[in-house]
Amino acid sequence: MKRLFTILLAVVMGMVAVDSAKASDVFAKNDVLGSVTLGFGHGFGQRFAIDYGVADGWLNNKASLGIGASLNNTIGWGFNSDVLSLIVNCSFHYQFVDKLDTYVVAGIGGGLGFAGGHVGGGVDWTSALGVRYYFSPTVAFNVEAGHTNSCYVNMGLTFRF
Repeated sequence: MKRLFTILLAVVMGMVAVDSAKASDVFAKNDVLGSVTLGFGHGFGQRFAIDYGVADGWLNNKASLGIGASLNNTIGWGFNSDVLSLIVNCSFHYQFVDKLDTYVVAGIGGGLGFAGGHVGGGVDWTSALGVRYYFSPTVAFNVEAGHTNSCYVNMGLTFRF
Protein backbone atom coordinates (compact mmCIF):
# COMPACT_ATOMS: atom_id res chain seq x y z
CA MET A 1 0.00 0.00 0.00
CA LYS A 2 2.83 2.38 0.84
CA ARG A 3 4.44 1.66 -2.54
CA LEU A 4 1.15 2.34 -4.39
CA PHE A 5 0.75 5.65 -2.55
CA THR A 6 4.33 6.65 -3.47
CA ILE A 7 3.73 5.83 -7.14
CA LEU A 8 0.45 7.80 -7.23
CA LEU A 9 2.11 10.76 -5.51
CA ALA A 10 4.94 10.72 -8.08
CA VAL A 11 2.43 10.68 -10.97
CA VAL A 12 0.47 13.61 -9.52
CA MET A 13 3.63 15.62 -8.87
CA GLY A 14 4.78 14.95 -12.45
CA MET A 15 1.46 16.16 -13.82
CA VAL A 16 1.65 19.35 -11.77
CA ALA A 17 5.16 20.04 -13.08
CA VAL A 18 4.20 19.58 -16.75
CA ASP A 19 3.57 22.85 -18.55
CA SER A 20 0.67 23.06 -20.96
CA ALA A 21 0.39 25.19 -24.10
CA LYS A 22 -3.26 25.89 -23.22
CA ALA A 23 -2.74 27.13 -19.66
CA SER A 24 -5.43 29.81 -20.00
CA ASP A 25 -8.04 27.43 -21.49
CA VAL A 26 -9.90 25.49 -18.86
CA PHE A 27 -11.74 23.11 -21.21
CA ALA A 28 -11.34 23.06 -24.99
CA LYS A 29 -11.92 20.77 -27.96
CA ASN A 30 -9.88 17.53 -27.71
CA ASP A 31 -9.09 18.05 -24.00
CA VAL A 32 -9.34 14.92 -21.87
CA LEU A 33 -10.09 15.44 -18.19
CA GLY A 34 -10.13 12.71 -15.56
CA SER A 35 -11.74 13.38 -12.17
CA VAL A 36 -11.69 11.56 -8.86
CA THR A 37 -14.29 12.80 -6.39
CA LEU A 38 -15.86 11.99 -3.04
CA GLY A 39 -19.47 12.89 -2.31
CA PHE A 40 -22.05 13.15 0.45
CA GLY A 41 -25.83 12.83 0.30
CA HIS A 42 -27.82 9.61 0.56
CA GLY A 43 -24.49 8.00 1.40
CA PHE A 44 -20.77 8.31 0.90
CA GLY A 45 -19.93 8.34 -2.81
CA GLN A 46 -16.81 7.72 -4.83
CA ARG A 47 -16.67 8.69 -8.50
CA PHE A 48 -14.23 8.27 -11.38
CA ALA A 49 -15.17 10.41 -14.38
CA ILE A 50 -13.74 11.28 -17.77
CA ASP A 51 -14.70 14.25 -19.97
CA TYR A 52 -13.73 14.81 -23.59
CA GLY A 53 -13.99 18.23 -25.27
CA VAL A 54 -15.97 17.95 -28.51
CA ALA A 55 -16.53 21.64 -29.39
CA ASP A 56 -15.29 25.04 -28.30
CA GLY A 57 -15.18 28.65 -29.46
CA TRP A 58 -18.77 29.49 -28.52
CA LEU A 59 -19.93 32.70 -26.83
CA ASN A 60 -16.85 34.85 -27.47
CA ASN A 61 -14.52 31.82 -27.21
CA LYS A 62 -15.45 31.24 -23.57
CA ALA A 63 -17.83 28.27 -23.90
CA SER A 64 -17.29 24.62 -24.80
CA LEU A 65 -19.12 21.30 -24.91
CA GLY A 66 -17.97 17.94 -23.58
CA ILE A 67 -19.11 14.34 -23.45
CA GLY A 68 -18.04 11.77 -20.93
CA ALA A 69 -18.80 8.95 -18.58
CA SER A 70 -18.48 8.15 -14.91
CA LEU A 71 -18.21 5.03 -12.77
CA ASN A 72 -19.91 5.66 -9.45
CA ASN A 73 -20.16 3.86 -6.14
CA THR A 74 -22.24 4.97 -3.17
CA ILE A 75 -22.14 3.33 0.23
CA GLY A 76 -25.55 4.11 1.68
CA TRP A 77 -26.27 4.93 5.26
CA GLY A 78 -29.56 4.82 7.08
CA PHE A 79 -31.12 2.39 4.64
CA ASN A 80 -28.25 -0.12 4.37
CA SER A 81 -27.80 -0.12 0.60
CA ASP A 82 -24.93 0.34 -1.84
CA VAL A 83 -25.18 1.48 -5.47
CA LEU A 84 -22.76 0.90 -8.36
CA SER A 85 -23.55 2.75 -11.60
CA LEU A 86 -22.19 3.76 -15.00
CA ILE A 87 -23.43 7.07 -16.42
CA VAL A 88 -22.83 8.79 -19.79
CA ASN A 89 -23.13 12.56 -19.77
CA CYS A 90 -22.91 15.83 -21.63
CA SER A 91 -21.43 19.01 -20.16
CA PHE A 92 -21.54 22.69 -21.06
CA HIS A 93 -18.54 24.74 -19.84
CA TYR A 94 -18.12 28.51 -19.55
CA GLN A 95 -14.95 30.32 -18.46
CA PHE A 96 -15.78 33.52 -16.57
CA VAL A 97 -12.20 34.17 -15.40
CA ASP A 98 -8.78 32.61 -15.98
CA LYS A 99 -8.21 29.21 -14.32
CA LEU A 100 -11.91 28.84 -13.40
CA ASP A 101 -14.12 26.36 -15.27
CA THR A 102 -17.83 26.60 -14.49
CA TYR A 103 -20.07 23.94 -15.99
CA VAL A 104 -23.41 22.19 -15.95
CA VAL A 105 -23.56 18.43 -16.52
CA ALA A 106 -26.44 16.06 -17.22
CA GLY A 107 -26.37 12.34 -17.86
CA ILE A 108 -28.16 9.03 -17.59
CA GLY A 109 -27.11 5.43 -17.11
CA GLY A 110 -27.72 2.22 -15.27
CA GLY A 111 -26.99 1.06 -11.81
CA LEU A 112 -27.05 -1.93 -9.51
CA GLY A 113 -28.28 -1.66 -5.95
CA PHE A 114 -27.16 -4.00 -3.18
CA ALA A 115 -29.27 -4.14 -0.02
CA GLY A 116 -29.70 -6.86 2.57
CA GLY A 117 -28.16 -9.53 0.36
CA HIS A 118 -30.39 -8.66 -2.61
CA VAL A 119 -29.32 -7.15 -5.94
CA GLY A 120 -31.53 -4.94 -8.08
CA GLY A 121 -31.00 -2.82 -11.18
CA GLY A 122 -32.34 0.50 -12.29
CA VAL A 123 -31.77 3.85 -13.92
CA ASP A 124 -29.28 6.32 -12.44
CA TRP A 125 -28.80 9.94 -13.48
CA THR A 126 -26.68 13.04 -13.03
CA SER A 127 -27.72 16.69 -13.00
CA ALA A 128 -25.29 19.12 -11.40
CA LEU A 129 -23.58 22.50 -11.46
CA GLY A 130 -19.82 22.40 -11.09
CA VAL A 131 -16.73 24.52 -10.79
CA ARG A 132 -13.06 23.65 -11.29
CA TYR A 133 -10.16 25.83 -10.23
CA TYR A 134 -6.86 25.04 -11.98
CA PHE A 135 -3.97 25.60 -9.60
CA SER A 136 -1.65 24.31 -12.34
CA PRO A 137 -2.18 23.79 -16.09
CA THR A 138 -2.90 20.09 -15.53
CA VAL A 139 -4.51 19.81 -12.06
CA ALA A 140 -7.72 21.38 -10.72
CA PHE A 141 -9.82 21.19 -7.58
CA ASN A 142 -13.48 20.65 -8.40
CA VAL A 143 -16.83 20.84 -6.60
CA GLU A 144 -20.24 19.78 -7.93
CA ALA A 145 -23.66 20.42 -6.40
CA GLY A 146 -26.81 18.70 -7.56
CA HIS A 147 -27.56 15.01 -7.96
CA THR A 148 -24.53 12.93 -8.85
CA ASN A 149 -23.90 9.41 -7.61
CA SER A 150 -26.80 9.69 -5.09
CA CYS A 151 -24.90 12.59 -3.54
CA TYR A 152 -25.72 16.28 -3.32
CA VAL A 153 -22.14 17.55 -3.07
CA ASN A 154 -19.05 16.02 -4.71
CA MET A 155 -15.51 17.34 -4.48
CA GLY A 156 -12.12 16.14 -5.63
CA LEU A 157 -9.34 16.56 -8.16
CA THR A 158 -9.36 16.81 -11.95
CA PHE A 159 -6.35 15.97 -14.12
CA ARG A 160 -5.83 17.15 -17.70
CA PHE A 161 -4.26 14.47 -19.91
